[in-house]
Amino acid sequence: MSMSLLMVLALGVEPNTNELNQFAKENEYNIEYAQNTSLNERSGFLPAKLNGQEAGVEVYSFPVSKLSEPFKTVEPLKFSEGTVYQLRFGVNPIEAQSAFTAAVILTTKYNGVAIDDQSGSLMSAEQLTQALSYFAGM
Repeated sequence: MSMSLLMVLALGVEPNTNELNQFAKENEYNIEYAQNTSLNERSGFLPAKLNGQEAGVEVYSFPVSKLSEPFKTVEPLKFSEGTVYQLRFGVNPIEAQSAFTAAVILTTKYNGVAIDDQSGSLMSAEQLTQALSYFAGM
């Protein structure tokens, strides 16, 4: 079983793992992604180290225009021309931690919006952080 988070970022934002790693270090998220990888060009597994353990998350990107209808009503108008980054993960707690850490970093660093694809609801950075704490405690 896999789950996913949808991160919606404004048009023109092109996250790179070097930027994510710098932000993670500055904000004490103990994660490090594969070096110099553009998330716009990545399709599939993105390796990472979380608390020194092998980890990672599947990353896919596509234009907001390709977002399925139920989600289009949730995403704010200012992102209607943006890019969606889908973070897919399995039931393994370290995969979930990797995905939620990436979601927190993407929403806070790039002022993005997170959508839980199961419920279709927006998730604030605080909700993402709470979920991250939950998975870290497993």
